[in-house]
Amino acid sequence: MEIDESVLSQLEQNSTKREYQIYYQDKVYTLDDVTITKSTMPVNRPTSRGGVYSVSDKEYKIKGTIGDLSFLPFISKMMLGPNTEFQEIPIKTSLEIERKNKSCTLFAYLTNAMNNSSKIVLNLLIIRTKIE
Repeated sequence: MEIDESVLSQLEQNSTKREYQIYYQDKVYTLDDVTITKSTMPVNRPTSRGGVYSVSDKEYKIKGTIGDLSFLPFISKMMLGPNTEFQEIPIKTSLEIERKNKSCTLFAYLTNAMNNSSKIVLNLLIIRTKIE
């Protein structure tokens, strides 16, 4: 797992001013109202959660809203619980690095989802980043 802290720090500061898209099964879903936060985990050393992913003492989380309810049936396929493994979810945005606009992909695990009649709120844990 490679997380570029400088990239996530920059995204964290301006997360609401960017466009984010989730790519799943050849469809693109717009992720709105995005916030990225860094939090401290109550662990003394890196550990493994259910043998699925490693937890350090700090983690980045992303929260966003999807207005397209056709995404709803995919949630159970992405989360741990009904499945034995998390499914990596790619979230794409752009970021200016060294005065060049670069594509940034955040890979995350879906940890929680809530929905109502007009939107789906997703809570995800960022596990790695990729800059192109």
